[in-house]
Amino acid sequence: MTRAALSLMLSACALFAGGAGFVRKQIPTAEGHVSYEVRGGSGPGLILIPGSFHDNREWDAIVPHLDADIPLLLVELRGHGGSWPPPANGSIEQFASDVIRVANKERWRKFYIGGHSIGGMVALEVARVEPRRVRGVLSVEGWTNADAPREAFPGKMSNTLTPELKDAIDAERQAVTAKWTEEQKRAFGTCWRRWDGQEFLKTTNVPILEIYGDRGEAKPALALLRIPERANIRMRWIAGVSHWLTHEKPAEVAAAMSEFLNR
Repeated sequence: MTRAALSLMLSACALFAGGAGFVRKQIPTAEGHVSYEVRGGSGPGLILIPGSFHDNREWDAIVPHLDADIPLLLVELRGHGGSWPPPANGSIEQFASDVIRVANKERWRKFYIGGHSIGGMVALEVARVEPRRVRGVLSVEGWTNADAPREAFPGKMSNTLTPELKDAIDAERQAVTAKWTEEQKRAFGTCWRRWDGQEFLKTTNVPILEIYGDRGEAKPALALLRIPERANIRMRWIAGVSHWLTHEKPAEVAAAMSEFLNR
């Protein structure tokens, strides 16, 4: 049984994730529903969004290293994990709207928000739409736009992965998209290319943490990543890892997140 199927079956029960209890819930969409997991706690909460073709398992190695008392919302994009179906005309704006609806349902007035890859882009879009509610953004290789990865890391999206870890990541992606058509996969794989966060990064006062892997090489200029040098934007480089840093060095990623949250 897949984790998503088990989560849906135990929707009213606490799930085991990172040693803490999560409850699986969902909100309706015109086509189906968006699924998420919530954990209670004290203080401002943190919303986390996994990357393309990954579900909430992406955070399994991150959550145990975060403050055990912090409230958490793990939101799966349409078609991922317990969310179904894949979007017919998906966009960063649509996914951000879904996340805001989840926050509203859980009555989270203010929160931190983060994500990996497309999840980081969605987090930035949520902050653009709801700047007064977002205390800070934690973007883990959440591209400013489609040109950034190609220019900053040409051909180096997974250059530091071991064969074993690459196989594990591929298996996760295949499990998430097992019921997708090839057309749905292609459409989702391009929807993020229509979004551009440059103007937001240039003008926002929301505190932002940008976490990137250095690929074991010299760090690229921020201009290539389309990230402006501003006082409210902090860069954190994780050494010797690639785009899959949430799998390669989860403890270091979590430490960077915790430092930002504690500030």
